[in-house]
Amino acid sequence: MHRRRRTSLALMAATLLAAPLLTACGGEARPGAAAVVGGERITVAQLEAQVGQVRDAQLAVLGEEGYADALDQQCSAARQAELQQRDASAAQGEKVVEGRETCAPDRSTLAGMISERVVEEAADEAGISLTRKDLRERRAQLQEQTGGTAEQLEEAYLRTYGIPAARIDDHLAYQLRLDGLRQKYAPGTSPEQADTQVRKELVKTARKLGIDISPRYGAWDGEQLLMVAGSDPWLSSDPRRLGEEKAQARSEAQSEGLPAL
Repeated sequence: MHRRRRTSLALMAATLLAAPLLTACGGEARPGAAAVVGGERITVAQLEAQVGQVRDAQLAVLGEEGYADALDQQCSAARQAELQQRDASAAQGEKVVEGRETCAPDRSTLAGMISERVVEEAADEAGISLTRKDLRERRAQLQEQTGGTAEQLEEAYLRTYGIPAARIDDHLAYQLRLDGLRQKYAPGTSPEQADTQVRKELVKTARKLGIDISPRYGAWDGEQLLMVAGSDPWLSSDPRRLGEEKAQARSEAQSEGLPAL
């Protein structure tokens, strides 16, 4: 119980925004997709809808000034998580790669969407199931930590982590699945040891699923398991590829019913 209570909102933010759990299997995402995970597409439209949902909710609840403050807070949490992951990688003798863009809303949101799918698959493989009671108990714990009311919990999630009220239960399920994986693969160990072991299992799951990312959103660093900023297709350094990349981007936009730029 005490260990579960120590799963603070700050750790949730680090997990969601940095998404330090995944690796990619080569290739590019299919046209119209921001990513493909296990053969299932995360479309550009789905990604943009989720980014817009967060933005609109934060503006409505927090106002423009509060929205700007919330973005700063989320970026700080993402950078802290990134630095922790880089330190851990360096301590294990792994190569540390520069060039992160953890604060871009579309990249961090896509990382979170992929991470949720991988964790859900890993939990299913491990036989970990959730009930509505599990979600209610976790929500009650966090509600107590954030002031005692549902409204305070919702504002804390929105302000600090960019999670609207409609998606809180999804994220609670994500965290509960991670807790279940820790208990299965690393019982009785320290939090650091448990996270290391779970990370190994999630990497295996991600490889089995296969993850392709559209280059417009970046790429996965297979050594540190973090989102790396990729080259923007609209700003290619190779003029011979620029026309091809623009045509691909237009095709992706049109396939999602979006205006071609």
